[in-house]
Amino acid sequence: MADVRASIVVPTTGDRGPLLPHSVGSALAQTVDDVEVLVIGDGIDEATRDVVRELGRADERVRCFEFAKDARRGELNRHAVLTEHARGRIVTYLCDRDLYLPGHVEELERVLADADFGHTLRFRVAEDGTATFPRYPDLLHPDERARLDRSPYLAPLTFVGHTMAAYRALPHGWRTTPAGTATDRYMWEQFLAAGARVGVSHRPTALTFKRGDHPGWSTQQRLVELEDWSARLRSPTVEREVVEQVIAGLERRRLELERRAWARSLEGGADRLLPGDWGERAVRVARDVRSRLRRRPPRQEGRPPRQEGRPTRQ
Repeated sequence: MADVRASIVVPTTGDRGPLLPHSVGSALAQTVDDVEVLVIGDGIDEATRDVVRELGRADERVRCFEFAKDARRGELNRHAVLTEHARGRIVTYLCDRDLYLPGHVEELERVLADADFGHTLRFRVAEDGTATFPRYPDLLHPDERARLDRSPYLAPLTFVGHTMAAYRALPHGWRTTPAGTATDRYMWEQFLAAGARVGVSHRPTALTFKRGDHPGWSTQQRLVELEDWSARLRSPTVEREVVEQVIAGLERRRLELERRAWARSLEGGADRLLPGDWGERAVRVARDVRSRLRRRPPRQEGRPPRQEGRPTRQ
């Protein structure tokens, strides 16, 4: 089988089938056509199995790999699929409850042209639709790289990509995560420990909807949210709208941290929160986001979805 530009890994489990037409649909609607979508089922039910099969019949780029429920998130199954079946030069990931904006794979491909591991702008979409910014470490800042143990997160699954060559050079790849450790973080630390070249983009390219600790919201609750956002993604102005939400969220976060730092200074504490001051970084990121938006032409209204016109798998 011929190689493709990107393998998009979509882990799923249980009864998440109703979400997949939205998440997988956003992966198939990328500006990069030459992708494969690898849905990795970790103990999926019959209804979810039927959904995945239908997606595969509708678009030959979708392939499903089904496994019995494994420990944690089925990390060993992800490793097996990547090493035995994936054909992409780069690998990206998509949580089954999240969505890609149309340029996500293209942007990660640009980032990974000179890096082994990287991510696009990390943020969360709150229940009210605003962009929020948990305290993620700056992986390009030496001081923060040296203090990764202070942060429970590195980068959510949906924002991350890496080259296949870098993955194959790792000592383990995906492996069962110890209890009490975040699955994604355990994986990404391998790249950092191996001295991987890290690339970062300040462009918002994906939407992640974390709703409480695992397992979080029910599938039905998630479905209502994804239906709403999937409809928004069909608008030719959606990327501009998301960028404006991101810039507003960065400004709120910057002001919050400035107030917190000022309060600490009045109490005799440090007047900075952490190395790589987040307030200054928020200004820099917002400026970069605006600059990238000005350089990118708007998507044309009526542009046909990328998945249409593909051969149907029999």
